[in-house]
Amino acid sequence: MEQGLIQVYTGDGKGKTTAAMGLAVRALGNNFKVKILQFFKSELSGEVAPLKKLGAEITLCNGQDKPTWTMNSEEEKILIHDTKLAWEIFKQSLKTQEYDLIILDEANHALNREYISKKELLEALNQPHKSEIVFTGRNAPQWLMDRADLVTEMKMHKHPYQKGIPARIGIEK
Repeated sequence: MEQGLIQVYTGDGKGKTTAAMGLAVRALGNNFKVKILQFFKSELSGEVAPLKKLGAEITLCNGQDKPTWTMNSEEEKILIHDTKLAWEIFKQSLKTQEYDLIILDEANHALNREYISKKELLEALNQPHKSEIVFTGRNAPQWLMDRADLVTEMKMHKHPYQKGIPARIGIEK
């Protein structure tokens, strides 16, 4: 690829991470080098092990399997610290142009909480790069969608949660 584009998968529907991981599988199948930064997720996510076996490099930015809204202030400090470390990894990955595809899974939450600054992100994205960059997560900031080359919104019409069915291993996690 001569020029990497920016993709955003957002919305309240299921499938944002799944779409990004499907793209990672396609890229790995074409011998692309893939870097995945997962924000707000623990190693319990089902996609981590098979993607690592296929050759993706995955960095978890939160080792806790706990929703952010239940975190105490100390846990949130750790999350902010981990997010900033992941941000540095992302900037370095763009700079070295080592990766064909970089996925920032659930990064929209970090952007909305301003753990990553809009100014710094736009500066990084505006540098010439060959990496395809994918952002996932609900409520993508409008400024990110405006900057992106592709935006897909997953819209929920029905979900098993509405019937009291919790996330199922192998399907939702």
